[in-house]
Amino acid sequence: MTFTRLFTPLARACALGALVMLVGGPRLARAGSPGTISGQDVNGHSVAVNGRGHYTVVLYTNPDLEDESRKMTLAMDEFRSRPDFTFVRVVDLRGGVPPEMRSIVRVQIREEEAKESRRLEKAGVSDSEEHAPIIPDFSGATLDALGWNSIYDEVHVVVYDPSGREIKRLENVTDAKQMTRVVDSIL
Repeated sequence: MTFTRLFTPLARACALGALVMLVGGPRLARAGSPGTISGQDVNGHSVAVNGRGHYTVVLYTNPDLEDESRKMTLAMDEFRSRPDFTFVRVVDLRGGVPPEMRSIVRVQIREEEAKESRRLEKAGVSDSEEHAPIIPDFSGATLDALGWNSIYDEVHVVVYDPSGREIKRLENVTDAKQMTRVVDSIL
């Protein structure tokens, strides 16, 4: 068999493949869904940060931003009873917690979660841990996937639609009302 006999069918196949990509490619790309960003909550459960079927507000925080992030969390109370709303907090703990201390940090976060649940219950807000997970990110994997791979000294927020697509990103959120206005305009 000669080179020409082998090359002609190969060239036809490549041309056909290129034609399919040109005609069908853009449609296929639009129909696809974004990749899932995931993390592990304080209870060891996998959490789809940009999960499907609900709007998701993701808050970046770290131990130095505790007061600021508490204000942002309180501002989300009015939305937390909605079945189409999830509030995820990602706590940046990269490099700050030795492996042997991580279980202690998780216990502390769970205690804070319990206090928050009691506060919400008293306020008449029905919320569950599955709709408000806290992800302690020791490795930076979830933070990197969210585009928060640098060390920050500011609260950041990203909002995802029910398809898991990013619809709004806020850097340096200093005012809880700003965050509330954005979420209210989306929902």
